[in-house]
Amino acid sequence: MARKKRTLDKEVRMELTKENCHAIMDYLMVQFTDKQDYHYNYYFDTPERSLEKNDVTLRLRTIRKEGHISYHLTLRVPTIEEETYLEYYQRLSEKQMRLLVYNNKLPDGDIKDLNSVHGGNVQNVNVIRVNRVWAPYKDIDVYFDKISHRGKTHYEVGTKIDSSQTVSGDEKLNEFKELLSTFGIDFKQAKRRSKKFR
Repeated sequence: MARKKRTLDKEVRMELTKENCHAIMDYLMVQFTDKQDYHYNYYFDTPERSLEKNDVTLRLRTIRKEGHISYHLTLRVPTIEEETYLEYYQRLSEKQMRLLVYNNKLPDGDIKDLNSVHGGNVQNVNVIRVNRVWAPYKDIDVYFDKISHRGKTHYEVGTKIDSSQTVSGDEKLNEFKELLSTFGIDFKQAKRRSKKFR
């Protein structure tokens, strides 16, 4: 099934210690491996950092998964509901990816056309490497991220709640919190990476 070009998502994430991350991963029977799924996340902003100031994220994600490489451009615009974003999505070719990363040239398409949001003049301001693994838990998919940024490693656990699903967002959030509470962890929303890692 082709991914929708626009979705309304709520992402809940929490930073963990390495020990807590591995404990929950063991419980769900998954582990990190570069052979499965890792990505490079390139973040873009205007010269005046207007996207960051308005809580907008423009990210290019290069995913290497089991020998396959793909390129995904995402523009996330905040809604009135906390931690919920209108997400615009576009798949890129390798050439489009390189022109954006190395020449700051936005590819033609829906995201470029939204210049009322980004102004059309963006530049590469950051890169974060992430090793990701997924595991099902009840009605949610839980992901674990091993994040590398400027020589330091961080760990996060999270889930995405799509507003169009039949299971309510509150139910999914409660299941995620329940998983954490099994390990004596109280949920606390992690700061967005575009703001946390600079």
